[in-house]
Amino acid sequence: MKNICLLDAAHIVIILWALCSSEVRGQCDEPAENSKLNLSVTYNLPSFEADSAIQNLVTFEGTVYVGAVNRIYALSENLTKLSEYWTGPVSEGGVGRRCGPSSQDRAGGKPNAVVDSNNMALLVERYYDDELFSCSSADAGVCRRHVLEKTGNVDEEVNCMYSPKTDEEGRQGCPDCVTSPLGSRVLNMVSGGVVRFFVGNSEITGSAGTGTPSRMTSDPQAQQPQHHTISVRQMKETQDGFRFFSDQSYMDLAPGLRGDHHLRYVYSFQSGSHAYFLTVQREGRSSQVYHTRIVRMCGTDPELRRYVEMPFECILTERRRRRSASTEVFNVLQAAHVAKAGSKLRQEMGLKEGEDVLFAAFAQSKPDSPEPTASSAVCVISLADVNNFFKDFIQKCHTKQPYHFTGSEEKRCYNGSSSDDSFGCGKHGEGYRLEVTTQMTRLDYFSGQFSKVLLTSIVVATAQEQTVASLGTADGRLIQVVVSRSKSSTPHVDFRLDPSHCVSPEVALLFPQHPIGTPQRSQDGSLLLVTGNKITKVPLIGPGCEQQWTCSSCLLAPGFMGCGWCDGRCTRLAQCHPASLWTQDSCPPVITMISPANGPLGGDTKVTVCGRNFGFNKTERFDHTLISLDLAGAPCKLLKRESNSYRLVCAPVSPVNSSQASNVVKVHSGKEMAQHQGFTFVNPVIRELFPVFGPKSGGTMLTIRGSFLDSGNTRQVTVGNASCEILSVSDTMLMCRTPPQSVPSRQAVYVRVDSVVREAPVLFTYNKDPLISSIQPTRSFISGGSTVVAQGFYLHSTLQPQMVLIPTAQDSKVFTVDLGLQPPVGHQGGVCPGWFSPHPSFDLLYVEDPRFKDFQRPTVTSKGNKSILEIKVLGRVDVEAMRGEVLKVSNRPVRV
Repeated sequence: MKNICLLDAAHIVIILWALCSSEVRGQCDEPAENSKLNLSVTYNLPSFEADSAIQNLVTFEGTVYVGAVNRIYALSENLTKLSEYWTGPVSEGGVGRRCGPSSQDRAGGKPNAVVDSNNMALLVERYYDDELFSCSSADAGVCRRHVLEKTGNVDEEVNCMYSPKTDEEGRQGCPDCVTSPLGSRVLNMVSGGVVRFFVGNSEITGSAGTGTPSRMTSDPQAQQPQHHTISVRQMKETQDGFRFFSDQSYMDLAPGLRGDHHLRYVYSFQSGSHAYFLTVQREGRSSQVYHTRIVRMCGTDPELRRYVEMPFECILTERRRRRSASTEVFNVLQAAHVAKAGSKLRQEMGLKEGEDVLFAAFAQSKPDSPEPTASSAVCVISLADVNNFFKDFIQKCHTKQPYHFTGSEEKRCYNGSSSDDSFGCGKHGEGYRLEVTTQMTRLDYFSGQFSKVLLTSIVVATAQEQTVASLGTADGRLIQVVVSRSKSSTPHVDFRLDPSHCVSPEVALLFPQHPIGTPQRSQDGSLLLVTGNKITKVPLIGPGCEQQWTCSSCLLAPGFMGCGWCDGRCTRLAQCHPASLWTQDSCPPVITMISPANGPLGGDTKVTVCGRNFGFNKTERFDHTLISLDLAGAPCKLLKRESNSYRLVCAPVSPVNSSQASNVVKVHSGKEMAQHQGFTFVNPVIRELFPVFGPKSGGTMLTIRGSFLDSGNTRQVTVGNASCEILSVSDTMLMCRTPPQSVPSRQAVYVRVDSVVREAPVLFTYNKDPLISSIQPTRSFISGGSTVVAQGFYLHSTLQPQMVLIPTAQDSKVFTVDLGLQPPVGHQGGVCPGWFSPHPSFDLLYVEDPRFKDFQRPTVTSKGNKSILEIKVLGRVDVEAMRGEVLKVSNRPVRV
């Protein structure tokens, strides 16, 4: 069964046209935040390449000392080599230089095996003399002392810091074996005329059996670790070695954990009278989760009498609902740096001048692993706050024994008397060795900016009043960003330092040497960054301004960078041609788009101007008081609530003489001005309507022809007092669907463009609605070809009628048949009314075709002036279906 519905022929075409011609006007693209920097910029910077991988570096009085595999280098301020000292390769057979105890274990049991010498520690000590200490893996961690009588000379006077052991020292291990081949952090402090080395030696799970030199002494009875896990030792007055004050001067992993407990010492530093280490290790005895701890000891103690460690994590919290939050935990430390804060950050954090601040770069680790992922955060805390956490948790007895050293997780408290200074490093009674059980948590200072990056290094310094963090990444990039709590900071430097290597956590600051009495400016310093076997020197104020590729980002860059706008690019003053203008105050506005392109005279058209640098000032806020606009020769009032730095919206404030109007838009922003061709005042005109009639039920596709019909922002068409739905619009043609009217009538057609109204030259006539009374035939053969006739009244009220056959089966095809009216037809014929017709549909039943398989020659019989053709077919033939003029002779219909 199929139904007939009646549809205006133009309807489908108009609907498709309307969907394809929609557009959005007055929209401006907001500049993307990450477009502030051109990440493809590279810089030619001073550098030094060693013969092997660089592992440590330190600066002293303008000289750079570098510890690499088999080498110690001394470099000048501009990174040229001054001298070098070979530390390897070495062998038991005398190849190369040897310092320290002789043991076949160190050569993997092969007396003549040649091994490289990794530099495990490099530090400067000045108490006795100006001295450089270098400790290598090939010498069982024994250090060499390089006397720096001449600046930059590391090979003139070198002493081995090893002396034969006494019996007592043998029971305490090897005090001269300072560093471990698995990784070490060494911190030197002077107290009471004694030079002490605080040493943290890493324990890496699975290192046994990998060819790493043994960490146990060769004496099978002592079984004392050759390198203690955490220790404090003092330099002998003879400067030929070290000694432990007692067996309380060190701690080692519990015997059951050796070789099976990951403990990595990441960073060490001194603040006040305390020595601090930062570690990454498992959370507890039965846990496979890794976290970071901060370890504190007293620098004045010859023993580890006041030892405490506390968990430390960095988190990122995103508020989604008022009562809930999503928290990301960054658990494994990658790098850290302790520095003084600049005056602005100091004020924000409420710090006293000279206070130390810890800046720590964390990463999220893989599940149950210390291995980091590319997701980082930076947390900041003052050392005063760290010490307050320690004191508070110890007083509240949120403490236990450090399991990895004692083998016990028993709760342990310390109750210091009011007279001692056990929480500092002054007078004290009983000592303590504790692990705090409560986490010290801090929020990511950069609010997730580095959640898709693996940070591998951090160094912080002041420039003018600001605090600048320089961050290295795993993909060899350097990012510099101002550390600020009061405003959201984004990187002002981000460029690739090395495409092949990550940026090492071993970084240093280098400041030029000035004559005595000349003040040293922090912004004159440089960063020394290590990537593989290369050191690169980067100015603390940034390598240049070229990454700032828009004027606004250029002038909003930190003041210490010295950036200004010159000849359409961001440069420092020295790079700007003397004949050019270099400015740090204002940016010329730039116009990129104007919408609409024209508007009716007197139409109060709102015009949108897209671009950048509108109302620019160095507070990063849009200043509307700096803006004035000229629109095609007429002043245009700025609508400040709809405007911003990249979008201006205005409306003409006075009538425009069309003969004097131009097509130029001018934007004045402070002292700067930009102009752009793109707007014209026009006069919309209606010339004709088609068709000029339609049914009173509406739905006629009305075409309005004229000129400038698409000008301005808004258009409205009314027929009488009712709105005509606009389906498409162009410069010369507008199409809409007529609204219904209650009675047949003639109505005026109006087009409103913004506030201007135009009337069509003719009226639109509403006729009575067409009415369909019947169709015939009501059946059709399956093969089709039937002529279907619809009969009714007022069928001329619509234009281009159409019949649509809609199958009841969902997968069947819809058939559309165009119908024409040929006079004289009166009010009857095969037509259909407008698509809004509420009249019922009719059924058309398809029946089987006649079968002409055994076709016999027809017989013809004359009857009057007619001929009767007799055709015999098998089966029944549907007579109603035959009325559809399906049988023709000589292409003429035959009446059945």
